[in-house]
Amino acid sequence: MLDITLRSLSLLVYLFLISYFFSNWSTAIKSHREFYNVIWIVIIISAMVTIILSNAYIPNIYLPYLNLLLSFILTYTIAMLHSVPYLDSVVWTMTLISINLICEVLSLHFTKIILNAELTSHDSPTFFITSITITTLIGVAWIVILKFSIVKEAKSELSTNLSFIVILLPIPILSIIILFGLLIGNNNDKISEITITISVIFLNICVIFLYKITIEYQKNQYNLTLRKKNIEVEYRILNEIKRNRTNVLKLKHDLKNQYLTILGLIENEEVNEAIDYIKSSFDILEPPTKTYAADGVLNYLLNEKLAEARKNQINVDHQIFVSKNIKINNDVLTIVIGNIIDNAIQASKRIKPIDRYVNIIIKQVNNDLFIEVSNNYNSEEIFTRKHRKDKGLGMKNIGDLLQQLGGIQRHWTKQRRYFVTIVIFNVYKGNKCGDN
Repeated sequence: MLDITLRSLSLLVYLFLISYFFSNWSTAIKSHREFYNVIWIVIIISAMVTIILSNAYIPNIYLPYLNLLLSFILTYTIAMLHSVPYLDSVVWTMTLISINLICEVLSLHFTKIILNAELTSHDSPTFFITSITITTLIGVAWIVILKFSIVKEAKSELSTNLSFIVILLPIPILSIIILFGLLIGNNNDKISEITITISVIFLNICVIFLYKITIEYQKNQYNLTLRKKNIEVEYRILNEIKRNRTNVLKLKHDLKNQYLTILGLIENEEVNEAIDYIKSSFDILEPPTKTYAADGVLNYLLNEKLAEARKNQINVDHQIFVSKNIKINNDVLTIVIGNIIDNAIQASKRIKPIDRYVNIIIKQVNNDLFIEVSNNYNSEEIFTRKHRKDKGLGMKNIGDLLQQLGGIQRHWTKQRRYFVTIVIFNVYKGNKCGDN
């Protein structure tokens, strides 16, 4: 009974430590607290049931292997629950399990030093309690240090690439094998055990710092790409302003001649011709753009995208209600919306003109921003669409941005229509938002 109780308490502490470590990655949990609480209850109950059944039906010789497998499953599950990217989840799962085994090895040595020889039997309750307590304290120290030195401000906008994972992953895997062998073996050579443990600690620290350096490098590259996109949008706006100014100067220059023409028609009593001429001049005075949003960058982008859709014979319906109090980075918002509409336009261009239809919804729902873009598409392209997600600033990058901003996205198909829905939480200033 004592064994089950201590294992259960140790596992609960481990679960909360891992969840605390990954807590920086996901901002969506705050907006779906009830759902995540249910998931947590399921995870805890499943872990407890596994411990009870394993103690009842599995021989003690196999319990260490089961505990290792259970640690892997729980760590990876919690990482995915916090929206950690897949490859990063694998790296951190292996690294954290390796760190946990390091804690157990160190705890074993410290316990033997603290207790006298009569109490150092592994079957002794005093040894068991002391060992678990020291393991927990060392584990807390490791996690806190990692949290504040490596992932203090991590938002997981980026994921590591496969080649980098292949280079890093063997070290924590070998560490797990070596440390697990030390724990279940009966090696009495203390010097070799200490040397191996120190070497494993050093290698895992190197892995952690290499991961940090790589992520920071990729983040810088990612920010450069975003800045480039922002500059391109601003450059197009400046060109539009320049073009409009040129048109105004040209219009001012031509107005005198137009007035002279109208005056000549009236003096010759050609009233109908004068009226027709005046009506034709209204087209010149028509504003070049429509107003969809208070933000100039977003409004310009919507005009450009809708004009491109009309040029390609794409029917577009839109319901756009964007508050002037929007507080998220407008450039990032523009990139998110621009990529989604681009995908819809490109998909529409590959089907018959009669079937080309796009629906755009951008509106406020309480304090959140709701974006939905749907389009008709060729059902045979669903696999190529998945392939295109990795091209440029596509859906993968939009997903990374949403993790940074605090949002979620969903893709699905219904009959012959493809839907992309995005919700960005707490994007409006006002009394309801508080300090968010």
